[in-house]
Amino acid sequence: MRKPVSADRYINKIKPIIRKTKFSQMKIDDIAKYMDISKVTLYKHFSSKDDIIEQVVEYEIEYLQQADTVVNDDSLPFVERFQKTFLQSLLCVIFISDLFLQDLKEFYPRLFEKLVIAQQNRNKNLQAFFETGMDQKVFNRMNAVLSLVQDDAMLRRIMDPTFSIQWYDLTLKQAIIEFYKMKQYQMIRPEHLDTAVDSDFESQVGEILRTIS
Repeated sequence: MRKPVSADRYINKIKPIIRKTKFSQMKIDDIAKYMDISKVTLYKHFSSKDDIIEQVVEYEIEYLQQADTVVNDDSLPFVERFQKTFLQSLLCVIFISDLFLQDLKEFYPRLFEKLVIAQQNRNKNLQAFFETGMDQKVFNRMNAVLSLVQDDAMLRRIMDPTFSIQWYDLTLKQAIIEFYKMKQYQMIRPEHLDTAVDSDFESQVGEILRTIS
């Protein structure tokens, strides 16, 4: 059964916070403040603090599962799906941050295990997608697993607050877009590069980044 729309809204308000603040160290008063509601209203939608983090993790798992529908949608060209999977990977890195994962592993190991399994399933589906694209000569032949590792590691490095401003003359948005362009040339065979439609890509990246600003 779907959660009430209002509960969705409150979960969406807390997700950007727990990507950079340990949920285990928050008190109910803190969570209510971030959700911009009273404790009374909070308890109308959530039975406990543990219920909140469980619903957050369920949202992340649901998103990972929905991402698979894009990968498996054969009605979409490989290049279009490539772009969509990149944006999905960016969202995964943003909201399933290293801090969030570490906190889950230490204080909510059952939820951590469920989330890791969902991530592994997504990675398997992505690997199969890229290997199929290689077989159909849309993608360059390479190790798909290492390419996925590269994406995760690089996007996490880019999202590190110290990355763009302190060490490189790049904004966060510029760094993500330039990395995406690099991945295009790395992954897509030259004869298919012209089929990539990137007109909305920059605005989509900007919209994603606004969710955590």
